[in-house]
Amino acid sequence: MILKEKDGTSGQDVRSKAGHQQEQDVAFYLRREFADDESVRVINDLRIEHNGERAQVDHLVVHPYGLVVIESKSIYGEVKVNGHGEWSRSYRGEWYGMPSPVRQAELQEALVKDLLRENVEQFLGKLLGMQTQIGGRDWRTLCAVSSSAILHRDEMPREITDRVVKSEFVADKVRELVGSRAKGLLTGRPRFSQKEIEGIGDFLMQNHLGDTGATAAEVREAPASAEPAPQAAPEAEPESRPAPQPEAQPQPQQAQAETTDSQPAASSAAATDGAVACKNCGELQNLNGMYGKYGYYVRCGACGTNTSMKRPCPACDSRKVRVTKSGPTYTSACQDCAYEWVVFRQPETAST
Repeated sequence: MILKEKDGTSGQDVRSKAGHQQEQDVAFYLRREFADDESVRVINDLRIEHNGERAQVDHLVVHPYGLVVIESKSIYGEVKVNGHGEWSRSYRGEWYGMPSPVRQAELQEALVKDLLRENVEQFLGKLLGMQTQIGGRDWRTLCAVSSSAILHRDEMPREITDRVVKSEFVADKVRELVGSRAKGLLTGRPRFSQKEIEGIGDFLMQNHLGDTGATAAEVREAPASAEPAPQAAPEAEPESRPAPQPEAQPQPQQAQAETTDSQPAASSAAATDGAVACKNCGELQNLNGMYGKYGYYVRCGACGTNTSMKRPCPACDSRKVRVTKSGPTYTSACQDCAYEWVVFRQPETAST
């Protein structure tokens, strides 16, 4: 069963389009194989956050014996992996190093596993009065590369080549990892019940981060918490130039938030009040807000560098922050002290 399809493309450049198409291709093959399989749950483009860390999982498969994390990678040309697990690819006759998509999938797997472990009571039952755990299940990672890629498998470490598969074979590989129910019963493999599979799928979907950066559960709870929010916003939103002492800021912010001509002040305060600036050249004005694989970021029009909008909280220095977008304004909220501030405002001339 497919719980979530691939979301729309997040960029218009050639690389973004190629990556999006690769993920669409893998999602297609998984849908053909598992759309009618009630014992399997497939989630494409799953975005989660846990303990201040965020991950985007291209494809996640939940099956009776465990979970499979799949990283899609658009690669045109040749691919080599040396004995140290270091990847390289060819482009127009030249070889270039590249991050390991297998390692990337492993990091995603670790975050998903931690999220499930710390919330296991929400989807797994008890046995003889004891809370069952997800330990002992089969966790696997795969890398699905473009069908046109040329893989130098003879030179790859065995543990790598077993986890790299071309798009058209990805569903067959997942089916192989799942195995048959009869074989699972004979070998005594630890397994999830059908109810537990459904529970895991529902839990992950409830914790998927939408375009606003909020989970489905948070969206449902929003009406109940909507009353206090307008009262706290004027004190927390730094629309004016910050005073030398942080304790002296709330009152000026409230007065400034009531005006309509505060955008220049917000831009000039960017470097000192937790707003975003280009990490390469320090540019404050010529920036364009965008959304990508790791959340909201700005692209510098001066040097072309991408900079994440996630900045440490200016009130308590916590890194557990969440960025949300409302019209041209991007607001950051601290998960520890509930402080909120405008991290970036989209210039009228920039494309969103």
